[in-house]
Amino acid sequence: MNNHHYFWALKETSPDDIGYNQFSKKHLLMLLGVIVFTTFISILYIHSSIEMKSMIRKTIAVALIISEIFKFFVIIINRGDIFNYIPIEICSIAAYCIVIDAFSPNPTFVREMLLILFLPAAIMALIYPTSVCLPVFNFFTIHQFVFHGLIIAYVTMLFVSKEIMIDYVGVWKSIFTILCIAGVVYVIDRITNRNYMFLMDDYDNSMLKNLTALSGGGIKYTLLLVFFCILMIHVFYFIFKLLEMLFLS
Repeated sequence: MNNHHYFWALKETSPDDIGYNQFSKKHLLMLLGVIVFTTFISILYIHSSIEMKSMIRKTIAVALIISEIFKFFVIIINRGDIFNYIPIEICSIAAYCIVIDAFSPNPTFVREMLLILFLPAAIMALIYPTSVCLPVFNFFTIHQFVFHGLIIAYVTMLFVSKEIMIDYVGVWKSIFTILCIAGVVYVIDRITNRNYMFLMDDYDNSMLKNLTALSGGGIKYTLLLVFFCILMIHVFYFIFKLLEMLFLS
């Protein structure tokens, strides 16, 4: 089967046998590409002037927004259900925060949240990609890795250049913020029968399937997902705090 014919294909209109396997050679190569890009952009950022750093931040922010706009254009051209792709997922919110941060004259309150909440979410999105049902050479597969890769690169370059300092109070600020956002999105999910932020269903995500198996689905799944996210925020907080003390102090 020539998967090049499915470059613009949507998940909901694609055959079942054209995807790639998680942790396959193709998947690992894409992850390696993200790591190489993140390393390059972080080194470039560390050695840049203040003006150049501002330009790098703004360039990544604009690239994120342009990629989302182009994605919507592709969906419309392919007559996809636009409501399945409304950008209120966790990493879409990360992109909005990056735009706020990049175009603010001073460091913003969102930086700590970008590190302990959105960076782990972006990493998990690439380790457990939802695009596995599509070919590697597909717009939406490429978009997923480019979009989340830009988020990872942005936050990483700020962290390694000591422009994000974290404390435990910030952990609960981030948790409170995301719980408020998730509460609004959950209401939207219930009203529209959608699954934004994976609050209603695991969406065949291999990691979230474990939560479904443990909880049995339904509201128990949603509550377990919230608990899991709070737990992971704490885990990543201690990881980043350790890295900060060992290498950035």
